[in-house]
Amino acid sequence: MNMEGKMPYKVDTVAFSGLLKWEEVENLIDYVKNSDSSWNYAYTQLGDERGELDSDKAAEFIEKRMEEIRKLDEICGWFYVHMKENPSIVKVYHPSLSCGFCSMANPLPWIIISTEKLEDIADLESYKPIEKTKKKGIFKIFG
Repeated sequence: MNMEGKMPYKVDTVAFSGLLKWEEVENLIDYVKNSDSSWNYAYTQLGDERGELDSDKAAEFIEKRMEEIRKLDEICGWFYVHMKENPSIVKVYHPSLSCGFCSMANPLPWIIISTEKLEDIADLESYKPIEKTKKKGIFKIFG
């Protein structure tokens, strides 16, 4: 349980099988397209854009994110799934918003995509960037 007595959220506790290679992301797109399921998505760090997509639109959505990320990083896929076989939760990381996978930092996902309602599996507010408070008094001088 977390500090507030709530159960931990699935998206934070389910073991994800690792970073997908680009070919595996393409396989993921095919899987989503053929899944005949509704997929929910949420941008976790920028704005509050959320939505529900049918399988065709969800595959297009993932493909566009793949193309965007691939322009920035040809090596890594930046996509994680909780299971490579029949995935229902996908975490997408953005190279410009993450600390880098080689660091010890725990980067926040850019987008979460799932067949489950996101409110049921993730505390989306916990992914928002922490706004720094303005420094007061003498602390303004020293940064």
